[in-house]
Amino acid sequence: MLIMKSRPGETMAAFAARAHLHAAGTAVALYFPPQGELQATAEAMQRAFPDSLTLGVATVRLFDLGALESGTTLLFLFAQDDADVCADAMLLENISKAPIGYVLEMRRRVEALHSIETNVACLEFCTNNEEMLVTTLTAMLAPLHVPLFGGTAFHTDSLTKAPSDVHFCVAWQGRLYEDACIALILKNMRGRILLYREMFYEVRPGTPMHLATKVDPEHRLLIELDDRPAAEVYSEETGIPVEKIVSHVAEQPFGRTLGEEVFVISMRSLAPRGAIIMSKAVNLNDALYIMNVGDYEQIWRETCARICRELPERQLTFAVECYHRYMFYETHGLTETLPRDRSALLGPTYGIVSGGEQIRGQHMNQTGLFLVFEGKGGGAHEVD
Repeated sequence: MLIMKSRPGETMAAFAARAHLHAAGTAVALYFPPQGELQATAEAMQRAFPDSLTLGVATVRLFDLGALESGTTLLFLFAQDDADVCADAMLLENISKAPIGYVLEMRRRVEALHSIETNVACLEFCTNNEEMLVTTLTAMLAPLHVPLFGGTAFHTDSLTKAPSDVHFCVAWQGRLYEDACIALILKNMRGRILLYREMFYEVRPGTPMHLATKVDPEHRLLIELDDRPAAEVYSEETGIPVEKIVSHVAEQPFGRTLGEEVFVISMRSLAPRGAIIMSKAVNLNDALYIMNVGDYEQIWRETCARICRELPERQLTFAVECYHRYMFYETHGLTETLPRDRSALLGPTYGIVSGGEQIRGQHMNQTGLFLVFEGKGGGAHEVD
């Protein structure tokens, strides 16, 4: 696996042509351009790699070897006979209606890699309908011991638009697709692939639990908590005025309980009569807490320590982190120190900022996900 970055001022056409010089036998080219440059990048990569599978998604920021960068395109090249990580890829369309139609094709591609347990994972990037997509794919992948990992396409201007006006895209073979998902089946040739989830929030002792008593999951509306307007309940508990609660999401998001686990759900905007538009659907009678920031420095150090303990030899870590988590970094002065310190502990670390996160059978927000490739005797490397 080769990793490349665009240079300052370099056009996508020039970057793709330069990448082609290193790309003998490329089977899959995965790229992450800045928002607004997905179309140009898709076309340039398809021209440079006409006999390969080319796919990508735009991102607001890149996590790149200890730095948070903007304006840079990150490219991963997987060769047909790759000694580090082999890859296959596919496009899933119409995911708002029928992601199940692609299950048999994905199963065929997974089985063709002749995996052993823990060395294969499915990396996906989707535009919408994460809950149905994740549930459907996990039902097929879990019996094959293949975990699901990924993120939701995102651009910052979507925060100022109504949900019905937002149209995210992924790129496949030179074209952009809405209502779609790009998926990679990754096989680590040098060991295991392990997945990790990290959140900086906690449910403090004595925090009241609330029931979602009126919702509209299709439009991701949380209308009432405990038979009262949701925004009023949040405002009373936190002391934040109703009109300011959405801007407070990085400090006190909602958490949805599932068994003994809690998954973060972001508030996106206010709706009439005290309802809140969420970034993830809330179902009737979901148990929700209003969470607080925990000891985030200790939390990320514990995550790194666990990864190093479970995978002492690593060739690459790939991160998917929520946009609100990136904003948390900015608010708390972590944009330079945390990515740098994490990369120093884990080794080569790359990743993107997303609009939502998916891991195994769950879709969530404001969470950091890490896909870690064991690297016995070598590994992926970056080329200029």
